[in-house]
Amino acid sequence: MAQNTKPAAQKPEDPAVKKKSGNKPVMIIAAVVLLLAAGGAGWYFTKGKADATHTAEVKAAPPKTPIFLALEPFTVNLLRESSDQYLQLGLSLKYFDPEIEEKIKLNLPEIRSKILQLLTTKTATELLTTEGKNKLTNEILALSNAVIGIVNAPAPVAGLHALAQPSAASQVGAAPETQPEAQANSAASAPATGNPAAPAHVEKKGIVDVLFTSFIIQ
Repeated sequence: MAQNTKPAAQKPEDPAVKKKSGNKPVMIIAAVVLLLAAGGAGWYFTKGKADATHTAEVKAAPPKTPIFLALEPFTVNLLRESSDQYLQLGLSLKYFDPEIEEKIKLNLPEIRSKILQLLTTKTATELLTTEGKNKLTNEILALSNAVIGIVNAPAPVAGLHALAQPSAASQVGAAPETQPEAQANSAASAPATGNPAAPAHVEKKGIVDVLFTSFIIQ
């Protein structure tokens, strides 16, 4: 008996199955896109919240508390003009770093000595003016910081003139300055530039100000 060698007829493919199978890659890609979008949005909002928190913390940071160290009063004879006059001066040093206090106390004898030497170069006429007091403040500030090894750019002061540089003849036979003295004189005598009323943009280190607590000329 002859066998039927004719191949069985293949069933036609179901269009619905083919269509459903063809949509799978599209659905997977859409799901990946949605996941990426959700992750990006979460990162954005998380980062934005962290940045806002950091900014709030910076704004809420309290200002540094100043520290004041009062020195023993100074009594010195001023340069003679029409008659003998002397100055009684009380002052306090202002700073923010507690570690500076130890350096000041360790070098206090030298700081006081240099302030006394500076005061004896002044006249009553010079110190009675606001300009003269501002100049004295900057000079004490510069030499005190120089003694403890810190040199800051001089702060601009309205009406403050540069100190006159000594002539070559006056320097003949004079002992050379030590490095701290030279730095202090350079910082104190540097002329102010720009707008005198503009605040300094560079944060000062060490002693930041000198405040007079008494100022008596007799």
